[in-house]
Amino acid sequence: MRLDYDQCVGRLSASSIGVLGTVDPILGVHQVPAVFALARDELVIPIDRIKPKTTVTLRRVTNLRTDRRASLLVDHRSENWEDLWWVRADLAYGGEREPDDAWMTLLGSKYPQYRAPGSVEKLLVFTVDRLTGWSAAATDDPQPAGR
Repeated sequence: MRLDYDQCVGRLSASSIGVLGTVDPILGVHQVPAVFALARDELVIPIDRIKPKTTVTLRRVTNLRTDRRASLLVDHRSENWEDLWWVRADLAYGGEREPDDAWMTLLGSKYPQYRAPGSVEKLLVFTVDRLTGWSAAATDDPQPAGR
């Protein structure tokens, strides 16, 4: 069953982990797990100082600087197929920004690790162009995504 806009927003907002898809000009689609926050039609993905990175030049950032298109997929998986659902946000990359109090408060409410000062180096900022979602069952009480 197709989810309406409000259902998509609710499930996306309640989800803790998504898969960010960007476009590499040579290799094609590049996907990585990502944490995020959503406010109205803007979504941010933090680049933090907490989790170890293999490089300071992240592929997702390089890809976004070349091609602004991205998507974020959140879903709920279950052995009971009636509980399955997914939401995809089609995004337009708007650049990088220093973390501000409003976004840090929102991120900190979802992820306690981000409550520490200096935990986020920068934010990748996106405009949500479109939300699409599907659920095996019509319900307003989704299981939060995350694995």
